[in-house]
Amino acid sequence: MSRTAFAAVLLLLPAMAAAQAEPPVRTLREAYAAALANSDSVGISERTIEEAEALYRSALGGSFPLLSARHVTDVQDKRVGGSQFGGNQRAQNEGMLRLSWTGLTGYRELAAVRAGKSEVGRREQERRRAEQLLLVDVAGAYYGLMQSAQNVEATAQLLEFADKRLAELLDRVRVGRAREADALAQEVQSQALRSQLEESRRQVLARGDLLSFLVRAPVTPAALSTGTLTAAPALETYLERVESRPDVAAARDAAKAARSRVAVARAGYFPEASLTANYYGYRPPARANNKWDAAAIVSLPLFAFGANRADTAAAKAGAEREELVLRAARRSADLDARNAHRDFTSAARQLEIQRKAGDLARRDYRLQAADERRGLVTSIEVLQSLDRLNISNLAFNDALVQARLAAISLETAGGASPEEILK
Repeated sequence: MSRTAFAAVLLLLPAMAAAQAEPPVRTLREAYAAALANSDSVGISERTIEEAEALYRSALGGSFPLLSARHVTDVQDKRVGGSQFGGNQRAQNEGMLRLSWTGLTGYRELAAVRAGKSEVGRREQERRRAEQLLLVDVAGAYYGLMQSAQNVEATAQLLEFADKRLAELLDRVRVGRAREADALAQEVQSQALRSQLEESRRQVLARGDLLSFLVRAPVTPAALSTGTLTAAPALETYLERVESRPDVAAARDAAKAARSRVAVARAGYFPEASLTANYYGYRPPARANNKWDAAAIVSLPLFAFGANRADTAAAKAGAEREELVLRAARRSADLDARNAHRDFTSAARQLEIQRKAGDLARRDYRLQAADERRGLVTSIEVLQSLDRLNISNLAFNDALVQARLAAISLETAGGASPEEILK
């Protein structure tokens, strides 16, 4: 695409009006970086990770002893057997440092910590998945905008050829060297090209608005390379990478967290131990000589009216559900990788087919136009050749964009990060 024509197309984008205020985004890497910085979905994922990390730290902190300072004021009636209302009363003050460790069941606290850690891992994987999906969205809008811009240029060039031919045919009609029907047919084709051009311009505006919504910055895409795509590795390479996909890893971490919650629920069946140690800074006179004390309490649950059994059953059901979700995620990822590999392979072949078809269509039009000047073919045949050239140009632009998007989808299906895809 020529620089002049491409710049003219991009003048249609309202977002370009602010291009003087800040440098425009040009490459897909720049567009993704801008979208990542402004993405609400990724921002939500990051806040969710912070929440999960805070809950993990809370579970970890709850498994350690607690040191606290306490002050107790005890007001009692001096009279033995006296009334609690009115009368002589005295206040006794007591201050202490307390070290306590409660709820010791052997492994419940560790299970809760493991569950919290797995939940953090799950949220981090969900953020990675959100980043992957954001790249797919940005690439679709970016390449779609470029395709629409290239369609505008191709259609504008054909319309220019069609208008020149119409002018030539009208001159021939006036001198009786061509039929009026040929001129009418050429005019019909010109109007069809104008309608196509208007639709391509509408798509430029729509896709430009979508890309600006994602990027939140003015965008001036660089020219899309029409070079040959690199052949993809074998399908088995992507199938082996399925386990590293963020959505599969997130489901795996969710299953781990669910299994740990089963252990937490089962702890209700086991004895619970509590340790408490107090050091007194001041006490009532009767106990002033006792500076410290300690206590160890062990309690054994006997009957909880089915609460422990219900909690354990609920935790087991949740763990089984997460295992099914993990299995479904693995199967879906496997199918996704197969589909993406097949689509990319087909898209690469389609691109080469459309490239050859375009070369043939351009050669055909040049030959048909030359033969018409020598009186070897009719104007109708030239019009048909021009239609074939138009269809070929649009098909090639579409095949090029589809091939680029298929390449990104394939790497995403294989679990590659946006940084690896865009390097």
